[in-house]
Amino acid sequence: MKGLVTKLIGGKYTVLDLETSNSYVCIARGKLRYTKLEKESSFNVSTTNKTKVESRTIKLSPKVGDIVEYVIGNTNYIDNIYERKNSLVRPDLANIDQLFLVNSAKEPDFNYSLVDRFLVNTERNNIKTIIVVSKIDLLNELELKNLKDKLKYYEEFYDVIYTSSKDLIEIDEITSRLKNKISVFSGQTGAGKSSLLNSIDESLNLETQEISKSLNRGKHTTRYSCLYNLFDGFIADTPGFSSIDFGNIEPNEVKDCFVDFKEYSKNCKFRDCLHINEIGCAIKEKVKNKELLESRYESYQKIYEEVKNTQKRY
Repeated sequence: MKGLVTKLIGGKYTVLDLETSNSYVCIARGKLRYTKLEKESSFNVSTTNKTKVESRTIKLSPKVGDIVEYVIGNTNYIDNIYERKNSLVRPDLANIDQLFLVNSAKEPDFNYSLVDRFLVNTERNNIKTIIVVSKIDLLNELELKNLKDKLKYYEEFYDVIYTSSKDLIEIDEITSRLKNKISVFSGQTGAGKSSLLNSIDESLNLETQEISKSLNRGKHTTRYSCLYNLFDGFIADTPGFSSIDFGNIEPNEVKDCFVDFKEYSKNCKFRDCLHINEIGCAIKEKVKNKELLESRYESYQKIYEEVKNTQKRY
């Protein structure tokens, strides 16, 4: 039988049957632990920064969002996983149509660096991303204006929605985008993702918690990824993050994940310019002329160095 993995807790997978809409708790069959992958397989993604191999044998585990074949019996088993159209490691999800990247305007403060780091992951996996600024009710008019002024740069490349769960601001704008899609809500810890989802549909009744005033950061309330069937589609609430790892990305791939670099980089003196120390770099020139947001370029430099230094360990 064919189903959709909607939840994973402690090695047990909840599978929604795609014909009957019944749910079953399953475990992954042992044969998935040693699966030979061909070069073209969507599962054939190296877990290190080494070059992708032609074929290899890996331990393959289902993810929330996977389409699977399963067998019902004394013990219910997931027997096979269908090819994925995309996949994320953090949050650990597959087959995503769109991702709502939630960052709070205040408490905790909006974090441009975290946004840039997460966008590298979604761009690399070809996932449509919508930036959601939550808790705008905590800002005065001038603070909100200053935040919107800086985020106008991002609006050239991404949709940006300003919301308040408390005042139900722009909630309809979000719900209008959910029909017939697998949508993920992810973002910094304490950004109010669960509160936002509760305002979208109060029947979810997700646990929420106040942020730490002393640390200016949130506490984890969502402890696992789960798909909820709403608006003729599925919504995933995921654990929040305070940092992001980049896994198997190569240093020279980082620049391609910054969508605002693509057009300008055509004017670089060298075709393989990394926009770090090269002469005649159009990206650095655009930063100098304030045509490219300086904080974006700083994010790029930090991520590039992090990936390069991580690669040296292999």
